[in-house]
Amino acid sequence: MLTTDITSLIPQRPPILMVSRFECGDDEACRSELDIDESNMFLAEGQVAAEGIVEHIAQTAAAYIGYRRKQAGEDVNLGFIGDIKRCSFGDTMPTAGQTVTTEMRVVSQVGNITMISAESKVDGELVASCRMKLAN
Repeated sequence: MLTTDITSLIPQRPPILMVSRFECGDDEACRSELDIDESNMFLAEGQVAAEGIVEHIAQTAAAYIGYRRKQAGEDVNLGFIGDIKRCSFGDTMPTAGQTVTTEMRVVSQVGNITMISAESKVDGELVASCRMKLAN
């Protein structure tokens, strides 16, 4: 399922919205894209700051959780980042006009705690990777 109606899956709204499109593949994986424009609040000196990519990954994970909750007939709720591990960044960060593509996979899920692994790329080149624990 591909959606551009991201606000139905996550609580964030512009100007902090950091997902343009979301697609859920199977029960444990999803893909998102972020089209970076000049108004992106995380642009600094022409590039997206590392914090912006981390926020994009967190919103991708939140969209996955929101999607699963909607499938189960539940309300989409607020979630929180509990931990970020193994976070690394590529040599260059994306700029306005580029699209960040993120592949996310669930590593484990226990109750309302979800551990994910994610990689973000621009034109096939790694921008960031990390593991993130979310409480929802």
